[in-house]
Formats: sequence, structure tokens, C-alpha cells
Amino acid sequence: MKNKLTRILALSLVLVMSLAVLTACPPAEVKLSTDPYEGDVIYVGNTAGTTGAAAVVGIPFNFGINAALALYNANGGFNGRTVELKTYDDASTPATSVTLMDQLIHEDNVFAIVGNVYAPCVEANLQSLKENAVPMVYAAAGNNILFNENATSDADRAIFPVQPLNYTEGRSLIVRAFAPALDAAGNLTGGLGAAKVGVISNSVETSKAMLDGIKTEAAASLTEEQRANIIYQEVASDDYSAAINALKNAGCDLVIVTVTGDAWTTVLAKMVDAGCTWSILTSYNNSSAALLNDTEIEIAGQKYKVMSATNAAALTNMKVYSQGWVNIVDVSQSYKYDGATLLPFYAALGQVKDGGVYGFTEEYWRVAEALYNYGIASGLDPATAFARSYDAYALAGYIAGDLFCQGLAKLQESGKELTRANYVEIMENNDFKVCMGDTISYRDGKRVGVEAFSLTYLFGYNGMATSTSITSGVSTLEDLKGLLK
Repeated sequence: MKNKLTRILALSLVLVMSLAVLTACPPAEVKLSTDPYEGDVIYVGNTAGTTGAAAVVGIPFNFGINAALALYNANGGFNGRTVELKTYDDASTPATSVTLMDQLIHEDNVFAIVGNVYAPCVEANLQSLKENAVPMVYAAAGNNILFNENATSDADRAIFPVQPLNYTEGRSLIVRAFAPALDAAGNLTGGLGAAKVGVISNSVETSKAMLDGIKTEAAASLTEEQRANIIYQEVASDDYSAAINALKNAGCDLVIVTVTGDAWTTVLAKMVDAGCTWSILTSYNNSSAALLNDTEIEIAGQKYKVMSATNAAALTNMKVYSQGWVNIVDVSQSYKYDGATLLPFYAALGQVKDGGVYGFTEEYWRVAEALYNYGIASGLDPATAFARSYDAYALAGYIAGDLFCQGLAKLQESGKELTRANYVEIMENNDFKVCMGDTISYRDGKRVGVEAFSLTYLFGYNGMATSTSITSGVSTLEDLKGLLK
């Protein structure tokens, strides 16, 4: 399916910076500002890598945010005031990101941060955001440092994570791998029914946190026999060949890949080169089919083209699954109304049946059209705008921008002034619908992000990566553990 979100690329964080973030505490006197935010434009900001390897996330993610803001502004904005994104390219370098974040806070005077990108940068910036009590809505990362079940200080209350945390997802990945694929009636469950599971990880925080979750849940929920049939390959370099060959020789029928970003496409290409035909299960971070198609993002797009051309048979036999944290499946829905903007593109891909595209929610199509229309309005060619319409990172950015704007809409309804203190209070006192997903609540200091996952099947189609959902709805960890019994 053209859903799922957010890849966080993997570089290293300076140790001293990491320790500072983990150990320092914001001053007790930090308070949310009660001063009205002035001006005709409400500025929000972020730092995001939009050059080099980071472009696979940063470009479409910011595109999605801007698409959501454009729609909000077109509908009147906040009492007639528009919202605009100030963003800087930090090249996924934490030290650079910290400097640019300081500029956003102290020089650009942004009202809030929306969608700070890349796990090490999020971690490096978190302390400064807390020390200045600047609201942050949606971090494009799954850092466990964002987890907080009891935010009470103004500094902690200002942080609103949305994406699932990596450790939480790791727990789900290993149970899903072994859970039966069919129930007693022969219906798909969302499990994959593997017998021998390989796990490939690297030293990046995102991957390590997922690996920790995998090991923790394996010890807690799997049988001794299942645990004996897990083969771990923890890779310290950029060469995954030895790990892949070891898992191939071990006879794995499914491999969990916890590495993300460019490393994900590297691993996938190496598996194709090695002629592997096992199934693959990976993180929601890697679930973007558009990542493999977008010619503007050469790192992934060109690799996939080479894979399709040189080893089409292996690509066809290799089943690639990913998790996702939005649910855009509705088998009763068909996208085929008169003037449906995206229908010609799907017709060209052979995905139109009885005049429409079936299986996706009305809300998904609304967002996809908003992304496409914004792309055309921004000067993109139709093919690139179409790729953005189902790009997982663009969808994630849209969710970030939309959730921030939902908070503004609730604040406008309340009749209160636009202040950081009032905005945080509104976010804490309302439940919000995550666009294309379930509800999320920040009441009672809860800051834990989304906790349930759907399952998506990625596959090769006429030289393009496309995707479809395995089951409608999402599964919690307890749901998946129930399948093991």
C-alpha cells in the first residue's frame, strides 16, 4: 500500500552530545510562554537533511508538511493567519542541526517545531527544546528518549511524539515473524508463520533499539525452540554480504531487517544479488514504495532499477513485508469518482478494475490528492507529483502538519489567544485523530506515540515497487502474542 511511513537514516551521534542529552535535566523554572504570538504569519520550523543520503526522507517529508499547511491556509488558517514552515538542511549532522535549531528558536522566533527529522538530530535537539519550552509536534524518529508516561513539567509537556518508538516496534516484529499466518478458519492473521528467522542489524540507534526490543520479547514470549531458531547478525561495517550469506547457509525462511534508510536499500540489493528467496520483514521506516521509485532520490531509485533489470526473478520470488502504523485499508471503497485526479496514473500501472482502484480508505485518497495537487502547484512534473502522492515520507510529513493544524483549530474554537501555553493545554485536553490512523491522546502527561502496527506487502510490479495491505486494521503486541497460543 502507498502508506507507512518515515525512514530515519543512519549516521552516528557524537558520544559527548548523546550523553549530554541523556543526563541533563531542564531547569525547574522553565515555563511555557503566555505571550501572544504576533504577526500575520505563524512560523513553524524544523531541520531536515534534504541533500545527500538524507534526501530520501527530508525532501518528501517537508513536502508533506507543506501540503498540509497549504490546505489549512486555504481553509482560512488561524483566524485568517497563515502558517508557514521554516526549514534548514542539516545534512543529518547533529551538530549542524543543533546550530540551526538554535537559529529557529532564537532568531526566526518560530512558534513550534513540526517534524524534526533523523533520530540523532532529534536526540541532540531535545534538550534545547525543553530548556526553551518550545512545543514540538511529531519527531520523524522513534527515539526511546521521547517516551514519557507522565509529563508534568512545562518542558516535558511541550513534547508531542507521534511515530512509534523503535524498541516497541522491535517487540512486534519478532512476534509477528513467528505468529501463524492463518487462523483455524484459514483467514490471514497478520502473522508470517516463520520457522527459522534471521535478524540483520547495525550499530545505528534506530536499529539497535529495534534489536533490543526483538531480544526482550523473544525471551518473554517465544518458546525455547523458537528462540533457538533465531539467528542474529549484528553488522559493524557497511558490508552486509557476510551476514546475508550466513543467514542463507542457515536456511532461514524469513529475515527481519532492522537497518533503515540507505542501508535498507543496500541490504535489499545485496540479497537480490545473492539470489535469496526468503521472505523479509522490516520496519515501518522502510515501508515506502515510492522510496524505490522516485528518480529524484537516486540512492534508492537507481538501486531498485538495477535490481529490477538484472535479477527480476529473485525480486519476484523475494516477498518483502513491512509494518506500518496507519490504517488506510477499506475493501468496500473504490476510488473512481468523475474527475479523480490520480486515476489515470493507476490505470497506466494496470491497477484499475471496474473503473476504479479498490481497497483504500476515502481519507487516504483525500490526502493523496492533496499531495499531488500541492506538487503540481509547486511546479513538480506530474510523474514526480504522483510519486509524492503515495510516498510514505510525504504521508508522514502530512500527518505531522495536519496534527499541528488540528491543535490550532481546537485553539481557535476555544477563543483563546495563540500562546505556547494555550496550545499545549489544548493538545493535552483533546483527543486527536491521526490522519489515516487511529486517535492519539496526550492527556495525563502521556507522551508515548502510536503503539499498534499494520502489515504491508511490498513487491515488484512492471519495474516499479508498489504495495498492498495484508490485513485491514492494526495489531497491538498483545494481539500478536495471542496468535502464538
